[in-house]
Amino acid sequence: MVATRNWQEIEIDGDEDMAPIYSQYIYDFLQCCGCDCITMRRTTHCPELMQDQTDTEYFPPAASRRRPNWDTQLPSPIFKLLREVYLALHSDSRRLAIMGARTLVDMAILDKVGDVGTFEQKLKALEVQGFIGKRNREVLAAALGAGNAATHRGHDYKTQQVNQVMDIVENLFQAIYVLEKTAEDLKKVTPPRKRPPK
Repeated sequence: MVATRNWQEIEIDGDEDMAPIYSQYIYDFLQCCGCDCITMRRTTHCPELMQDQTDTEYFPPAASRRRPNWDTQLPSPIFKLLREVYLALHSDSRRLAIMGARTLVDMAILDKVGDVGTFEQKLKALEVQGFIGKRNREVLAAALGAGNAATHRGHDYKTQQVNQVMDIVENLFQAIYVLEKTAEDLKKVTPPRKRPPK
């Protein structure tokens, strides 16, 4: 671990006669012992403004996650919005990421079954047309509920919960856009079973 310390002066608007206030930024570069991933940690300390408390930020933040390697197989509008959701995750904008995830699910539903009413009716149409099963519908409803809470009530989710929503969304996309083609490709390269002669 490498640490560097830097004092930075903070100017307060409208208080020209006041003495400058200083804050201390401590930058630590951390390396994971398992995957060798490197993260930068910035700890901010300003006694005058923070009363001996510190503020810690990680770059990339803990909420960030890798994009799935199959995302280029998604329809262009969904692919582009998914990239924006991952940018929100990388900047630790968890509510924006969940709002985007909710929108992604709605876009996928519209693409597959059209605008058939409420979210509940859309999920039922996905199930009836064979894109998802009953249990998948209940799981998707939970992710949509989280998106609604973030969108309409400003609810803030923890990193683990955001990742759970993203797991659900990625699972849906892989099921309805990717796996069918993957299965077809596998069938083409799988040799037929040789039957013993009678």
